Amino acid sequence: MSYFNNTVFTFIFIMNLVLVNAWPWTSTFHVFIHNALPENSQPLTLRCQSKDDDLKTNVLNVNDVYDFRFQLHVFGGTLFFCHFYWNNKDLIFDVFNNHISNHCGGMDGDIGRDAGLFECHWRVQNDGFYFAPYNTSNYVKKYAW
Repeated sequence: MSYFNNTVFTFIFIMNLVLVNAWPWTSTFHVFIHNALPENSQPLTLRCQSKDDDLKTNVLNVNDVYDFRFQLHVFGGTLFFCHFYWNNKDLIFDVFNNHISNHCGGMDGDIGRDAGLFECHWRVQNDGFYFAPYNTSNYVKKYAW
């Protein structure tokens, strides 16, 4: 009976990990969205979602930063997209997917950071959307409004 109980417990434990995607060996990603629109601009409105999570509507004033953190799905396919609105303009695109994950900056070895933490930075400007693996001046334009 003890073997049966251990097997059932192990199965239930593993299924719970799968359902909540809480695998300790999967990477954690931290997505940042920086409002770098011109001073005195209207606020930037955004709504980010995945298949499983709706991060609700957020309003960012100039120089504000919105961020969220998550672990990769065990079986792949993690995707977050955002809908951006500003000055009668709007655009929807993936702020995180399998391709983008390969370009996010690893924070391994930094003091105070957990191993397996990666950052992805988006900067919103009046001419479009820029991406960088770290919050540096090396942003690359990816999308125009």
